Amino acid sequence: MAQSSLYRIGRTAILVIGIGLMAACSQKAETLKITVDQFGSATEAAFDAFGTAQTAQFAPAPKSASAKQTEFIANMDAFTGKVTPSNLPILLDPDAVKVDATVAQQWQKTLAQLRNQYRQFVAIFDQIEAGSALGASAVTDSGPILEKLRSQLDAITSDLAKDPPQYLVRRGALIAELNKIRADSDAQGKSLRLQIWWQDWQALMTEEKLLQTHTLRSFLTASSLGTHLQSQIDDYAKLDMAALIGAAEQGISLAGHVRDLSPTELVAQGSNLFETATGATAATTAQ
Repeated sequence: MAQSSLYRIGRTAILVIGIGLMAACSQKAETLKITVDQFGSATEAAFDAFGTAQTAQFAPAPKSASAKQTEFIANMDAFTGKVTPSNLPILLDPDAVKVDATVAQQWQKTLAQLRNQYRQFVAIFDQIEAGSALGASAVTDSGPILEKLRSQLDAITSDLAKDPPQYLVRRGALIAELNKIRADSDAQGKSLRLQIWWQDWQALMTEEKLLQTHTLRSFLTASSLGTHLQSQIDDYAKLDMAALIGAAEQGISLAGHVRDLSPTELVAQGSNLFETATGATAATTAQ
């Protein structure tokens, strides 16, 4: 009888301890998920910026409805051919560049695939059952996946720093306008038009710099948060709740630090990012 009571007491104690451990595991996973969500939100913002930059490269300069109408009327007055379904879009908007449909679809597909890779990674942590004994193992197993995603982010960030997006169509339109001005025989009129052109070009460069900075900052933020998350995953078994909460707070600070970087600092950090990561990987492999 005494042995039976001891058995029941022992079994109850084990269950209580087990439930406590499961609750602790659940709390750890939920706290780590804060840092995971920070990374997920940053990558979504980065690919939003990437898509915007890609579209902007081939977009004409924005015009008011009245300006478009005036230009269309002038085009029709100068046009001597027959209007057809194929040439009407050009008459309506001569500056617009029609990107090949196949190329556009391939880009959208590639962008969607990139997004999906990071969403699937975040989903790993949504699928970790609360208190599951396999939770810690799933977190650990996600480490190599994150390493590959980070390498991809670093490569894109480095490319953006070295070869930033440009307003290609708008640059081309202004260059064409400059050649027209140079052919003007009216010296006084040419001087005035050159001054206006210079102002337009400077305004375009300013706008272009904002696009480049926003895109690069978005990717550098995602990259920084990815590196931060990697350290939490690699050391997950050693970390307690306080450390994980601190890590979530550090994630906010990291994003703020990148937000405060100047355009020059962004380019410097972005340019060195992929080389640094590649060098570290090579050194680890050699060891």
